[in-house]
Amino acid sequence: MDLREEIEKVAYELFERDGREHGKDREHWLEAESIVKARHAEGAQKTAAPRTEKAPAAAKAAAPKAPAAKKASAAGAAKPAASGARKTERKARTPK
Repeated sequence: MDLREEIEKVAYELFERDGREHGKDREHWLEAESIVKARHAEGAQKTAAPRTEKAPAAAKAAAPKAPAAKKASAAGAAKPAASGARKTERKARTPK
């Protein structure tokens, strides 16, 4: 997925999050751009960061673990269907 497609996807998710309120497309796009660019910058920093020594196994075992987050929520479960419908709509508009 290229950068533009990723921004489109995030902007659409923001549109859905805001109750599909029309007239905020530019606002959603700019917010999506910021989100995607921050993700890419964060990913670049992680890959460019120098490696440090690993902590001893005993120190890792003593550290408390955070509770696992749920992967799918009720709102999250509905998103794939909506985005799938959008992709179908987009394909119908694309000239061959």
